[in-house]
Amino acid sequence: IKDAYLAADCSVDDESYNNRNDDDDYFYQFKAHTCCRILQEHYTEYCRSDYMFTSMHLLFAMIVLLLSECAKNVMHRLKYLNFIPEAGICVLVGMVCGLVASLFPDTSIDSLSFDNDLFMSVLLPPIIFEAALAVSKTEFKRRRTAIMVFSVLGTLVSTFMTGLMVHCASMLTPESLPMLDSLVFGALISSIDPVAILSILTNLGLSQADTVFILVLGESLLNDGVAITVFKTLVARFDGRTNDGSTSTSEVFGAAADFLIAMVGSIAVALACGCVSWFYFYYLRNTLSPAWEVGSFFIWALVPFYISESLQWSGIVSLVGMGFFMDIYIASPKGKGQAPSPMACCDYVEMGSSDDRSVATGINSIAPISGTSRLQLSSEAQKHIRFIAHVTAQLAESAIFAYLGLFLFSKNYDWDPALISIGIASCLMSRAFMVVLLSQFILLVYRMRGYSTKPQASRIPALSTVSSNVSDNEICHLSKTAAAIRNPRTQTVLVLAGLRGAVSFALVENVPLYNALTEEGCQYKPLMKGMTSAAIIFTTFIIGGASYFLLPVLGFAAELKDDVDKASSINEAGTSSTIELADKKAGLEGLAVLTSRDTESTNSDLSILN
Repeated sequence: IKDAYLAADCSVDDESYNNRNDDDDYFYQFKAHTCCRILQEHYTEYCRSDYMFTSMHLLFAMIVLLLSECAKNVMHRLKYLNFIPEAGICVLVGMVCGLVASLFPDTSIDSLSFDNDLFMSVLLPPIIFEAALAVSKTEFKRRRTAIMVFSVLGTLVSTFMTGLMVHCASMLTPESLPMLDSLVFGALISSIDPVAILSILTNLGLSQADTVFILVLGESLLNDGVAITVFKTLVARFDGRTNDGSTSTSEVFGAAADFLIAMVGSIAVALACGCVSWFYFYYLRNTLSPAWEVGSFFIWALVPFYISESLQWSGIVSLVGMGFFMDIYIASPKGKGQAPSPMACCDYVEMGSSDDRSVATGINSIAPISGTSRLQLSSEAQKHIRFIAHVTAQLAESAIFAYLGLFLFSKNYDWDPALISIGIASCLMSRAFMVVLLSQFILLVYRMRGYSTKPQASRIPALSTVSSNVSDNEICHLSKTAAAIRNPRTQTVLVLAGLRGAVSFALVENVPLYNALTEEGCQYKPLMKGMTSAAIIFTTFIIGGASYFLLPVLGFAAELKDDVDKASSINEAGTSSTIELADKKAGLEGLAVLTSRDTESTNSDLSILN
C-alpha cells in the first residue's frame, strides 16, 4: 500500500495534482486524489496502529520483566549456574515466553512487537546516562589517552575490518552482502556491552581504581556513541544510489564529513545544554524541592539527546557529554578534600543489589574548570539521583535482552548458518586484532609523549602487571597505564570484554527496510537481524560464561594483594647493583656507628659504677 501511495504521487497537494490531468488506462483521469484517499483509508483501517503501546503490549512486557527478575534471583541462589550472565538469563526468559505464546492458536509473536524507535528514543538513553554518571571521572582522566584510542580508533577499526571480512567471506555464499550492508553490520556490531566482564572483575576485588577495570568501562561508554554515529552515517547512504555496492571518493569524504559534524555538533549541544542547566539550578537553588531537583536533573539530561536527534546528529554522544558535565558541576560531591566512600554516592548498593557493574569508588569526580564552581543540591536529591538512574538502566537493559529472546522465533529473522558463522568469526577476529594493534600504538604514544618517571614507590605497585620479559630499567620508566596495557593479561581481558548487547540489537532494529519503488533501505535486514542476534547470544553465553572461569585463572584476584610484595622485589632486582653498593656502604657506616655507640655506652656504664 505504501509503494502504491508513493507511485501515485499522493504526497503532492490537491491543486498541483489536479492540474496535471494525467490519463490512466483504468481510471481514465485521476481527479481530487480519489485513488489516494482510497489507499489512505485502507492503510488507516488495516495497517496503522493508533497507539504505540496497547494494553496487551504493556501487560506482556510487565510479565516478562517480572519473570526475568525471578529467574535472576533463582540463578544467583544456584551457585553452579552463576557463570550465566544476567543478560543471558533475560534472553532465556524471553525465549521461554516466546515459545509459550506461540503455542496459543491465533497468536503471533510479531503482533507483540514494539515500534523500532522505542529502542533508540526510550530504552537506550537510561543505560547510557547511568554509565556516564557512574564512571569515575578522576580515573577516566588519568587513562583518557588509552580510553580514547580504544573507543574511537578501536571502533572505527572494528567497523571497517568486520565489514570487509563479512563482505569478502559472504561472496563465497549464496547470499552475498554488498559492501554498504556489510559496513552497516560492522558498525552496529562494534558496540560492546561488557557488563558481565565488569561484574566478574568486581567479584575478584577490582574497582575503577584498577587500570583494566576503568579501561573496559571507559571504552564501553564512549564506544556506544562512536558506533551509533558511524551507524547513522552509513545508514544515511541507503538512499537508492549506493546500494549497488559502488562507492565514489566524494561519497567517502562526504561520509567522513558527516561523521565529524555529527560528533562535534553533538558535543557542542551537550556543552550548551549543560551551561544552561547550570544557570537553571543556580538561580533556583534553595527553592526547588528535592523531588523537583531530581526530576529537573533527568529532564535536563534528556534535552540535548532529543535536540541532537532532531538535528540528525548523535543523541547518545550528547547524552554522554551531558552526563559528564552534570556529574562534575551538579551531581558530584562538593568541597575540597571530600572523598566519599564507595557507598556514599551509590547508597542503592547497600540495598541488597548484587549487580556491581558500575559502582563508583573513591573520589568520583574531577575538579571543575578554573573560574567555575559546583552547585549544591540537597542531600536527598544527591542520594536518589544515582539510585533512580541505576533502576531505570536496569529495567531498560532487561527489557531489551528479554525482547531479543522473545522474538528469536519471529518470521522477520533470516537464520543463514553460513552468514551467522561469518558474522561471529568476524566479530571475534576484528576485536582481537584491534586490541593487539592499538595496544602497541598506545605504548608508542606513551613513549613519544615521554611518559617516564624516576623509580618511585608510588609507581611501583602497578608494575606487577608487567610481563616478565620486560627489562628492569624499562619497567621503572613505564607509566601505570602503559605497564598494564603491555601486559598480555590485560589485553586478554579487553578482548573478552567485546561482548555484544543492547545497543547492537537496538541498532539493527533501526536499519531501514528496503522500498522496491524508491530503492531506498536495506534488502538484507532479516539476515542482519539473524547475524546480530546470533553474535549477541554467542558472546553473552559462550564468551561471557567462559570469562567466569578464565578471569580468575589469569591472576587478577591476587593482583592487588601481591602488588606491594612484587613491587619491592622489582625495586630490589631492577637496581641490584646500586642497592648492593648502597647496602655495603650503609652496612659499614652502620657498623661504625653501632661500634661507636656501644663504646660510648660502655664508658658511661663504667663511669656510673665508679
